[in-house]
Amino acid sequence: MHKKASPSSRVVELDALRGIAALAVVAFHYTTHYGQQYGHTAPLGFGFTPGNYGVNLFFLISGFVIFMTLERTRTAMDFVVSRFSRLFPAYWVAILVTAAVVYAAGMPDQRLPIRDLLLNLTMVQQILGAEHLDGSYWTLQVELFFYAQMLLWFALGLLKRIHLIILLWLALAIGYGEVVMHHMHFSYLARELLILRHIPFFALGILFYRLHTRPQENRLNYAMIGLCVLAIGVAYPLVYLWVALGCCGIFLLFVNDMLGWMRGAFFVFLGSISYSLYLLHQAIGFTLIHALEHRGVPSLAACLIALAIVMALASALTFMVERPAMRKIRSWWRANSLQLKSA
Repeated sequence: MHKKASPSSRVVELDALRGIAALAVVAFHYTTHYGQQYGHTAPLGFGFTPGNYGVNLFFLISGFVIFMTLERTRTAMDFVVSRFSRLFPAYWVAILVTAAVVYAAGMPDQRLPIRDLLLNLTMVQQILGAEHLDGSYWTLQVELFFYAQMLLWFALGLLKRIHLIILLWLALAIGYGEVVMHHMHFSYLARELLILRHIPFFALGILFYRLHTRPQENRLNYAMIGLCVLAIGVAYPLVYLWVALGCCGIFLLFVNDMLGWMRGAFFVFLGSISYSLYLLHQAIGFTLIHALEHRGVPSLAACLIALAIVMALASALTFMVERPAMRKIRSWWRANSLQLKSA
């Protein structure tokens, strides 16, 4: 049996993986995606297409972390407060900052109608028919619906049946894939609420958590991981099979304590600002790149300057908003929940 690192070091490694995934997404957006959407004034001559799939690594990390969190959670409201404090304060401030930048200096297509801008505050604007202020926000709705579904299973006391739940998810994902392949209609609402285009990646994260914490289930969990990969190969475009295999390789290194080098200071820092970096990077970064390039700054330099500015903003958002708000909200909830119990 492999040697297990302490829980705290595990969290550091997960944060580091999240930070690397966020940086990969930024690299994709600033090179490949910006070039496709607006066009660099001077072609970079390279791109980073694999960074587009950093979000799939996010989904594995969320599956691992959310299942771990729910195993340690006493009540449904504890989980709701925990997730709200983690996500929404930084998100709302990121919306204010991003809106200020794009309405002042952004391209015309970045300036949303006020209705859409207000609906962005919900984090589920896409299903409400609004455009995203920042194109990266689409993953936040996916994450939120995953949290809601996991909270439902927790409230029903069914997390102990997680392997059966995962089998249901895989069956639904394959069914959705078959419908799409045969050009048949599938309910948009059902697809989004059940996150059928992404659920096997969350399932993989859960299974790697079980693999790490329950060695007596190893055969079952390895078999289920194989089924998840098979379902991805059947239900989705071929590229996602390779993405799934790559993510599984990373997580196999992780659960076998082979990513200790990620506990270094740079990766700790990158992990700490990863959420804020993800929230701020695309719309603001595109505005900066466009402005710099049209003032004669070489394209690569414009990308690097935009990255430096966005990382500075992300650091400020993390340490001035995200972390203080999370501490205050959770402290308030702990104090009030104790009062309710003693009343």
